[in-house]
Amino acid sequence: MKPLPYYFQSLEFGFLKKITSKIFFYKPYFLVGALFFSNTMVWAQNRDALLNLMLERLNPSGKTPVHSIQIYLSNNDRVFHEAVGFSDGDKIASTKEDQFKIASITKMMTAIVILQLQEEGKLKITDPIAQYLSNSKISRVSDVHFFEGETFGNQITIEQLLTHRSGLADLFTDSAIRFYLGEYLNKQKQWSAEKLMATYFKYGLNKKAHFVPGTDYYYSDVNYFLLGILIEEISGQSLAQQFRNRIFEPLAMQSTYFEYYEKPILSGNSANSFFGKRNITKTLNTSYDWAGGGVVSTTYDLALFLKGLFGLKLFTDPRTLKVMTTMSPHTLKSGRISNSGMGIFQYEFNGDIYFGHAGFWGTLIAYCPESNTVFCGNLNQVNPPFKTTDFIESLIFNF
Repeated sequence: MKPLPYYFQSLEFGFLKKITSKIFFYKPYFLVGALFFSNTMVWAQNRDALLNLMLERLNPSGKTPVHSIQIYLSNNDRVFHEAVGFSDGDKIASTKEDQFKIASITKMMTAIVILQLQEEGKLKITDPIAQYLSNSKISRVSDVHFFEGETFGNQITIEQLLTHRSGLADLFTDSAIRFYLGEYLNKQKQWSAEKLMATYFKYGLNKKAHFVPGTDYYYSDVNYFLLGILIEEISGQSLAQQFRNRIFEPLAMQSTYFEYYEKPILSGNSANSFFGKRNITKTLNTSYDWAGGGVVSTTYDLALFLKGLFGLKLFTDPRTLKVMTTMSPHTLKSGRISNSGMGIFQYEFNGDIYFGHAGFWGTLIAYCPESNTVFCGNLNQVNPPFKTTDFIESLIFNF
């Protein structure tokens, strides 16, 4: 058999010309194919790096074990969606479809419904809540806020509730020992808005306000209890039904539901939430989170939620999103400056600005408008043995 060059040399010139012209004609496609292959190789390496970062953070031992991690990252057409570990902390392998308690991320949803009601002309966020709840036996607005012996309940506006600037005390932090001791003595207690506010008054928290409304910042779930009551009063429906009608169904969030307040939608494993070594999911009824943190979801559904919010699928007027994401600074006890809007916070990862919310049980969602990056993550540990900000920045950097 003659060597290959011989056959090339024996071809007619015209045929060579035709073949050569086709090669040059298709050259861009060859280059695109080569580039695609190169990018695929790079992305495979990035995916492995992300998985390794997740695996490195798993730690089933110690006082604050991390048994499972679920991460969703997207940037335009590129998506990373994986899970590692064991959902139940023992035998059930974690999957990316795992459902988990999103905790205070729920506040974003409560805020969105309030702003939708404003778009519909059913309220104004500058209005005092007393305008809508003056006859509410649950909220007892006129008695809900005392500061230095003077009542300010009738002066609290909807906007101040949305932005945690009402001064109201918090049921979970200002009476933490008393509240959680009661919870552990009655682990399966089913809460409601009525019971939450009754406990707030029973503990005398209405007389422990932190400042005059509008003069400072103090994070309190009671703000969002009142907003939930307001939504039910104006809509005539339960908060669970309002979430479903206004957010879950329009965004096709098929694995999301309001835990304890509507029929469960069980579409995958439960990524159990741990507080130290204690498995909260298996031992505690967390219906006390309600309007401030009662939803169960998945990383995929939360990505749909962020894309829907910032893709203007939840508001009729783009200015409403601008109102929600207008940030105001406040100083934390650590001295660090934090920026918050209406049910939403500003974060900085690797020098880029993100908007989203964190949840007590180990969740965080965030969106970067500049790069169109979506991050949704769940660790199944309240106090993981590493700095979560560093972990998130490493994931985004390697994406």
